[in-house]
Amino acid sequence: MKVVLIFRSRLLNYHSIENVFGTIQNDLSANGEIEYVCVDKVGFRLSNIFALRKLVRSGREDTIYHVTGDIHYAVFALPRKRTVLTIHDCVFINKRKGVRGWILKKLYLDWPVKYVQRVTAISQKTKQEVISLTGCNPDKIKVISNPVSYYISYTQRPFNRSKPVLLFIGSLPNKNLNRVIEALKNFSCTLNIIGSVDSSQQQKMDNLGIDYRIERNLSNEEMATRYQQSDVILFPSLYEGFGLPVIEGFKAGRAVLTSEISPLKELSDGAAWLVDPYNIDSIRETLTRIVNDDDTRNKKIQAGFTVVDQYTPHIVASSYWRTYNDLHLRKLAILASVMQYFF
Repeated sequence: MKVVLIFRSRLLNYHSIENVFGTIQNDLSANGEIEYVCVDKVGFRLSNIFALRKLVRSGREDTIYHVTGDIHYAVFALPRKRTVLTIHDCVFINKRKGVRGWILKKLYLDWPVKYVQRVTAISQKTKQEVISLTGCNPDKIKVISNPVSYYISYTQRPFNRSKPVLLFIGSLPNKNLNRVIEALKNFSCTLNIIGSVDSSQQQKMDNLGIDYRIERNLSNEEMATRYQQSDVILFPSLYEGFGLPVIEGFKAGRAVLTSEISPLKELSDGAAWLVDPYNIDSIRETLTRIVNDDDTRNKKIQAGFTVVDQYTPHIVASSYWRTYNDLHLRKLAILASVMQYFF
């Protein structure tokens, strides 16, 4: 059996999906033959479908195809009984309304989910969203979590109570930077932002006297270093399909503040400090408790080491291989049934 992993175009400046499967690359390859394919064009393009159809025609009959996310429509170029689709979240459904929104939902969610043999979702929340939006049979969707990066590791570092380093990852509106900025007014800290910041946000931080650092396009090694240099992982997001910085914070052995929403509260499993992400006071007061309560902070950090064991690359890769094997064995069973009928 061979598995072909299909990714969106390299021309995009987003790498989250690629990083997820890059993390489990070695573990996947240890189980069998893997090929990685990227489509050429960004967005919905018939040329991408034609190129994938050509790939299928030249491929082996025992090949399983896996669309790893984003370009869900790509499944239409692939054999439905040998295709897996991974859905990371459904936030894109809310970006378009009217006729364009209807078309987007059909091309990227309803029809792909109906077409493929197996869907995987990165969290129980994403699975429930897919079921709610499409009416899909729950048994068709398997939850396979994202893996924690090999690059992240624990390095002992005294907690800086006088001026903690707060690591904030992401710059999209759902990451909630505006409320974080308000919460840090007169709060002694260094805010390390990984992502883009607009001029109004930067001006606001300047006006409030916040000590901040903005970085972009860091390598995996550099990101691992930022975790080690931080005291608190600040992740009060408004919406997530999974929430990998929470798990990475646990692995780094750092205090983690995140939102009391799904899937983040389930992901945290008691090891993170939970806040109301819409409440500025909740964010600020919880940060204050993290800084001042050494005993609770240390207990939660220790609990985080236990939580992260569920998200190792080996465990995640094994879950995907079981999914591939299920499809392969099902195909063999169908062929055997047909042969028995004729002979």
